[in-house]
Amino acid sequence: MTAQPKFSIVICNYNYAALVGNAIRSALAQDYPPERVQVIVVDDGSTDGSRDVYPQFASDPRFQALLQDNRGQTAAFCAGVRAADGDFVCLLDSDDIYLPNKLARVAAHLAILNLVPDQVFLCHDLAIENSQSGHAVTDSRTWFDLTGISQLPDRLTLDQPVTHFPYSIPCGLVFSRALLMECLEVVPAWEFRNGADGVICPSVFLHTGSVHYLRECLGVYRIHGSNAFASMIDGRYTPRFNPLARGPKTQRFLEHWVDTRDKSKPERMLALQYLRNREHLVRRASASRALAEPTVDVVVLGDSDGPVAQESATSSLQSHEAVRFSVRRWDGSTELAAMARAWADTDAEYLVFMRAGDRLDRDFVEQHLNLRQQGTLVGLSCSDLRLLSAQGSLVHTSVMRHSGAWKLALQTVPPMATGLRDWVASPWSTSMLQRNALLDRLFARHATAPPELQAAGFWLTCQFAHHTAGIVRFRETLSSCRLAPGTTASYGLLLAAGDIHGALVTPPVDAALAWLQDFYQQELPLFRQSLPPAWHQRFVAWLAAQRAQ
Repeated sequence: MTAQPKFSIVICNYNYAALVGNAIRSALAQDYPPERVQVIVVDDGSTDGSRDVYPQFASDPRFQALLQDNRGQTAAFCAGVRAADGDFVCLLDSDDIYLPNKLARVAAHLAILNLVPDQVFLCHDLAIENSQSGHAVTDSRTWFDLTGISQLPDRLTLDQPVTHFPYSIPCGLVFSRALLMECLEVVPAWEFRNGADGVICPSVFLHTGSVHYLRECLGVYRIHGSNAFASMIDGRYTPRFNPLARGPKTQRFLEHWVDTRDKSKPERMLALQYLRNREHLVRRASASRALAEPTVDVVVLGDSDGPVAQESATSSLQSHEAVRFSVRRWDGSTELAAMARAWADTDAEYLVFMRAGDRLDRDFVEQHLNLRQQGTLVGLSCSDLRLLSAQGSLVHTSVMRHSGAWKLALQTVPPMATGLRDWVASPWSTSMLQRNALLDRLFARHATAPPELQAAGFWLTCQFAHHTAGIVRFRETLSSCRLAPGTTASYGLLLAAGDIHGALVTPPVDAALAWLQDFYQQELPLFRQSLPPAWHQRFVAWLAAQRAQ
């Protein structure tokens, strides 16, 4: 192995315009021969101005920017590795940074190890920093301390017991380029859009049979509230998703990976035993995941004892295997009152409201949470839905993309938006709301709303959520809406069984505007405290614009 191998640094970026520049600068500022460094940024369809950041680095011959439509983190890393020409590839998320001596220390360590050049899989330690304060996280000294890697030997092999997630995150990973490409090429990017390292690391580990640890902090994992693995709550590092509990699809892929490798029978049996141990660990970890993962409550509005509501509840409980569900059914009260009661009765971080008869697809919650955990700080996320008749037959496969007013209203709205200009609410059974102080107070004041808003509780809630906390929509169809007998339309969503291109029901805009204006005036301190200055100004401007119409 050469003393100064060439390194290709692949940075995946999706809507981190405020942070990606720092990541690029840290990669270019390495204390390492410049001719032995290549920096590739793969922009995965950013819509937040990220692509305006890259030109400032264009004069550096080491830098290259690849622009692609949004295809997910795995596809982005794969594109970057294909463009790489280094001996080794280092991955870097756009919200993290390298320390200046990273490449030099990795090269020195690889020279000592003297590994087969095309079989290198190395993890180094990371400092953990609160990006808001710039201070180190005090309750966990390093990434290796946090994950337990500090308790492992310098080289972990397949025959050693697995007690935790034994890998780093992207900014702490180093691979032989050929090795990484071989593994990435077979990972289905459409199935693993996010959390690419969660499938890449075990794939490479199963292929090489070992991973080496460099016990030096050579990068900084920056916690800012939307990380996949953690967030900062009251200044404290708080784990979120357990990397081991990503669902059975990872386990199925890894089993297929082992089965298709050209390995001897003893090697294959060792890999399969490792996978069985890993699966056992995943199941064991699930017993305590409520402490580490966000909770999601699914609220079914309808006759609590009716078969239709029971069917909706059953389908919701099967929606996601890694998140605790609490399904609550309400009847007899107005729409807004029922929602407020459900909101007050749960401390879940996320809520999904459904009408009796609706169904969530099995990956509904996983897709919404993955989107949010990968950098999407919004109060409301919505996907597309299919429309079913009262008898359960399919009417349309993707209502939001094809129904008249919805199509027109959202035609110019980007997949990720910090707010919509118009009064457009996402449909039932497509949306996941995140709890926040403003929504808590809105539901606490629900009794003061006029009757027309009481009957349009979901519509009102969505309006308020996307104007104060942002909205993100994505195109996947992840739920089904079943028409009640005789139903023709509902708020914001056409429900005509034979024709989905008719007119929408006119929502109570005037009543909503008056009530929200009064709510804003009475809760002004809370608005100022809860909203960033730019968001507060935007909400005030939106109210003013609506009053002027």
